[in-house]
Amino acid sequence: MPEDTNTIAVAKPQEIGRRARRVPAHRGSETRPRGELGRMIGIDFARFLAIVGMFCAHLLPPLGMPGHIPWLSTIVDGNASTLFAVVGGISVVLATRSYLERGHVAAARWAMAVRGVLVILIGATLALAPGSIVVVLVYFGVAMLCSIPFLKTSPKWLLIVAGVLAVIGPIANANLRQVLGVMGEGGGVDWSQWGEPLVLLRAIFVTGTYPVITWIVYVLVGMAAAKLLIGARRSASEPRFLAWTAGLGVVLAVLAISVSALVYGLFGRAAVIATMPPEAAAAVESLVGSPGFGAPLSPQWWALVLQTPHTGTTLDILRGVGIALFIIAAMLFLARALPAAALRALEPIRAAGAAPLTVYTVHVLAAAATTVALTSTGQMDAVAEIPWWYLGPAILGIHILGAVLIGAILAALKRRGPLEAFVSSTSGAIARRLGGVTIGGRRPRD
Repeated sequence: MPEDTNTIAVAKPQEIGRRARRVPAHRGSETRPRGELGRMIGIDFARFLAIVGMFCAHLLPPLGMPGHIPWLSTIVDGNASTLFAVVGGISVVLATRSYLERGHVAAARWAMAVRGVLVILIGATLALAPGSIVVVLVYFGVAMLCSIPFLKTSPKWLLIVAGVLAVIGPIANANLRQVLGVMGEGGGVDWSQWGEPLVLLRAIFVTGTYPVITWIVYVLVGMAAAKLLIGARRSASEPRFLAWTAGLGVVLAVLAISVSALVYGLFGRAAVIATMPPEAAAAVESLVGSPGFGAPLSPQWWALVLQTPHTGTTLDILRGVGIALFIIAAMLFLARALPAAALRALEPIRAAGAAPLTVYTVHVLAAAATTVALTSTGQMDAVAEIPWWYLGPAILGIHILGAVLIGAILAALKRRGPLEAFVSSTSGAIARRLGGVTIGGRRPRD
């Protein structure tokens, strides 16, 4: 979630001339304003959509409450967070590629390690805020740390590892929870849970709401996508790559949804009804269609095949990855197609998407403030009387406008988000110091 470099090429001023003499420019690059040296604006757009999706999941009434919007829940549940995680994998590559391309592997690893630790610390603090939002930052920070061994891995092997984890992860997840007798634990991990380190690690990696065993798959896919995208831009084949990526995304999503529906219709429904009392059988559809707690509904084979959101099954992962790839490709297409004037008009949205840690933190704190207000009025248990400023389209619109306002301010000031700047500057300073990078980006002589 921290800010990323998000550029196709990062060169220090003193290096530009030297690189220009060694590396020939791509043919026609002078006619591409958003070519190799251009910022990946579409990635910021995709990240903004992920943020808005998470706002929807947090601020719209859930199933069973007045004002629930089923079609919107179907769109955002399990897809917004997955999109954010895949974009997070892209950010891992963009944030470290400058070091790696100059041969500073140790510095790249230190940079990502510091970023991950800072995100964990911020997340553990933010999770102390009251409310129902499960803060994802600790899980995401650990996933960033787990990405370090893969920084130099080729896209092919990133996808192979992601595929293996997508198959064995759900099985291990469901069976471990059954052995431990837990449906879900961990939630938003805050400082109060650090007193039992073994339970905490178990929750972060497997039994929590956003287990790393699932989230690292999304991050690896994002890393592979970023490396392939960089290669496509350098070979002037980006449009073809984006078209292929969008088509693959659609195929994956449709396949996951179709196979899941078929398995559930033929086997799953009857298996669930057989385990429930007759009076509860009518609730089967809502049970299977509602978001899970980070694990398959059951270790049985049919449950491992369903694409129920937030269950981390193989098909849940495929659906989420497919939708994420389609949106990312579509946003990159959009950024290429829009004229400069339109991109300037959308600059507040781009800037908000480039400041996810700041925007997410403000969102969680604002939601926590309304939780405190609702609790103080004694309305927390009066479901039918929940005010507009706590849940519903009105407060959702206010949070979205707030995110755009933050983006507008940052765009006007030409600044990064404060938390993004803090994470980036701190990780950069430590990476340069511990990674052997001197002023000018040169490796010290032995």
